[in-house]
Amino acid sequence: MQDFLKKAWLFGVGIFDFTKEKAEALVSEMVKRGEVSQQESPQAVEQILDKAQEMQKALFEKVKEIIGGMNLARNTDLEALEKRVAALEEEIKGKAGS
Repeated sequence: MQDFLKKAWLFGVGIFDFTKEKAEALVSEMVKRGEVSQQESPQAVEQILDKAQEMQKALFEKVKEIIGGMNLARNTDLEALEKRVAALEEEIKGKAGS
């Protein structure tokens, strides 16, 4: 089973293009090679899908953590600055016209 999970993890590297059909194809191939029994195949598909989902969540969390530490400006920050600049420009135009 450990070998099965390792293969599922390696297969899960493509988690962004991961479908139930691909998991079923992998398990079907493993059944043909005798690595998984036919009776275990539905559970194996579910385990692969669960593992892929876990990996995807972990990857998203890691990316969020990295990006969060970069002090990047958010869209709302940029929009607020644009409004402030526009207001200051209007104020300067109003004073220059006086």
